[in-house]
Amino acid sequence: MINIQLIVAYDGTSYLGWQKTPMGPSIEGSLQHVLEKILQRPIRLQAASRTDAGVHANGQVVNFILDQEKINCPRLFVSLNQLLPAGIVVLDIKKAHLEFHPTLDCIKKEYCYYICCDKVQMPSQRLYSWHCPRLEHLSEMREAAAYFTGKHDFSSLCNIRKQMHYEHYIREVYSIHLEEIESKRIVFKIEGKNFLYKMVRNIVGTLVYVGLGKLKVAQVPKILSAHDRTQAGITAPAHGLFLNRVVYS
Repeated sequence: MINIQLIVAYDGTSYLGWQKTPMGPSIEGSLQHVLEKILQRPIRLQAASRTDAGVHANGQVVNFILDQEKINCPRLFVSLNQLLPAGIVVLDIKKAHLEFHPTLDCIKKEYCYYICCDKVQMPSQRLYSWHCPRLEHLSEMREAAAYFTGKHDFSSLCNIRKQMHYEHYIREVYSIHLEEIESKRIVFKIEGKNFLYKMVRNIVGTLVYVGLGKLKVAQVPKILSAHDRTQAGITAPAHGLFLNRVVYS
């Protein structure tokens, strides 16, 4: 048997997320369909992150096991990129050790969230960044972001499920950086190993509320300790979010 590892990038605009669903097109379903067409056998994919509907990726890591000893990776690379839909590309393909698992073996994931702060947003950016024209208080946003770093109960920043125990909401955010990448355009870079459902987008939405003056910096630690989703800011739209990279040892 051999374990094949792919690095995949995609435009999530027209997809209902990574995971296969009977409700419509998915990244997993599209990639699986093409792989099975090429290899003429059933394929089971595993991914580092199950990105939500509308979320993009620059470096999703995927693997699958083949019950054979050899495969021509360069040829498979070419075939995949010829047959995949235009919004999905394979950036790299290689053999991994047989025990490799893209989720369990990762050290950290980096998500990037893009925001346009200008009065108008260029049409070419509208599907890839959130337009917030009145966002002004960037220094306060940086100050507030520091409260989210470290290990916390993030139940105020996710969709709470009553049957889940307290410890399931504990996550560690390694870092959050706000960078001005060009005039009136910013990016949040958020790193951690595991995130709760919509946690990254809820953090960004809460920080944007700080930037708009709807929340004070001093309220952020109180939001974390409230364990109440209604106390935090809105959920940032999916289209500004990218799974940028997944890091392994």
